[in-house]
Amino acid sequence: MSGERGTQALRLVQRLPAAVALLVLLLGAGVLAGWMAGSDVFQFVRLGLPAMVPTTATCLVLAAVALGCMKAAGRWRWLGWSAAACALVIGALVLASFATDGAVPAPTFGYSRMSPQSASTFILLGGALLCAGRQGRWEALAMGLALGALLLPLTALTGYLFQERRLYEVRAGTGMAPHTALAQLLLGLGSLALSPHRGLMGAFTAPTAGGVMARRMLPAVLLPWVVGAIMRGTVQGTLLAPQVAPPLFVVVMMVALAAIIWRNSLTLNALQAEQVKAEQQARAEAERQRALAQDNARLYQAAQQSAREREEVLAIVSHDLKNPLSTIRVSTGLLSAKLRGQPDTAGMLRQVGAIDRAVASMLSLIHQLLDAARLDAGQALAIERRPEPVDTLVAEALAGIEPLAAQKSLRLEQHLGAARVVPCDRQRILQVLANLLSNAVKFTPDGGLLRVETRATDGEVHVSVKDTGPGVPEAERAQLFQRHWQAERTARLGSGLGLYIAHGIVHAHGGRIWVDSPPGAGSTFTFALPVDTGPSRHA
Repeated sequence: MSGERGTQALRLVQRLPAAVALLVLLLGAGVLAGWMAGSDVFQFVRLGLPAMVPTTATCLVLAAVALGCMKAAGRWRWLGWSAAACALVIGALVLASFATDGAVPAPTFGYSRMSPQSASTFILLGGALLCAGRQGRWEALAMGLALGALLLPLTALTGYLFQERRLYEVRAGTGMAPHTALAQLLLGLGSLALSPHRGLMGAFTAPTAGGVMARRMLPAVLLPWVVGAIMRGTVQGTLLAPQVAPPLFVVVMMVALAAIIWRNSLTLNALQAEQVKAEQQARAEAERQRALAQDNARLYQAAQQSAREREEVLAIVSHDLKNPLSTIRVSTGLLSAKLRGQPDTAGMLRQVGAIDRAVASMLSLIHQLLDAARLDAGQALAIERRPEPVDTLVAEALAGIEPLAAQKSLRLEQHLGAARVVPCDRQRILQVLANLLSNAVKFTPDGGLLRVETRATDGEVHVSVKDTGPGVPEAERAQLFQRHWQAERTARLGSGLGLYIAHGIVHAHGGRIWVDSPPGAGSTFTFALPVDTGPSRHA
């Protein structure tokens, strides 16, 4: 709440210079127009009181222009400084004329001189506006002169309030007019508002406890005027003896100030309570964050330990399994060679072939698990780049998939672009092609079409595998290359590691992989490899 009040006060102070400049400009221009028309309008607040002379009205116009230009800033400041200097010079000449009994001529425009109070105030206002817009000591001087310019108008207005001529007149008929005093008071406040974040205005606009106190104590400034006016009215109306008025005034002021202080103390106590509560909440939140950070650190360490243990287990399992599986493959190869020369061994050869394919599948799964573990640990897959013709890789991959395609009566087509050589790891790219082709065979209905295309683009070679299967729904494409993810309808057709590893292999080559699957038109998996990747390296 205090912050909102501070913001509102700041906005009000920032608008004050422009509003004051416009109001005083209209007043000064109206008085000048009245003098030129020979009318008493705007010259007198009431007959018998001092009038605002043309010189005073002119200085008010100049000061209002200066204040408005200081608020506008930019190039307008030069016009503002010029107007402020003119008002200061006119005030100085008038004050010098009074000091020398007319020996120094004062600008009067054919009418009476302005009062020495008004001239002194214009000197202070002109100096304050000349220093406005500058930094350092000039800004402090501007605020000091603006504060000084408030004293004489306040004194004059107090004299008018209590009907004490000695406070606003120098001699009979010569003094500060009430609307002159009010306009100069507003100009002084407007000059202070040019620095809304510093000085007196900064104290009122601050969102701190001091700013709250300053804003709530502001009515106390008007309290003497209000109480004094009431006391004077009661004395004039014979409701109160003149001797009783001064001590009663003191008592009323003390009670009123005590009430204001008490009210403000309640507000400050509430703000203090809110601050203490906020500090307690901040400490509790900081403690919670520290505990959360400790928990996260423990969880991170546990995850790292789990990852290391998993890698060790996979390494041990792969090592212990690959050796016997390799032995089985060698044995099946020897057994197949011996059986081919023997009669009535066709059934036995089929069984040996099934054993060999099962062993090959197990070895492939072990390699996939090791690759997936490396990718999970944030490590790039090991690759060794050598120049390889893309067409040869595609032909080799298609040859490996032909037996599976033949079992489902699938047609295999290849549309190869201009022959290109790319630096890549031959076995790894064959692994990507084998995965994409085997997936295409799995999901393409019997008698369907499977097509491989290559094309060269600017700095890349694109390889696409297109099938005529059911396609991939748009909602599932974002998860397609994630670890172990599979669509519900195909959850039993593999381990879910193939596309995840293919994605890792392509990215290790500095390439890209994506899928296009228009509704009802099958799927097209494409990967792009850069043609020039610089010197050969191991990832």
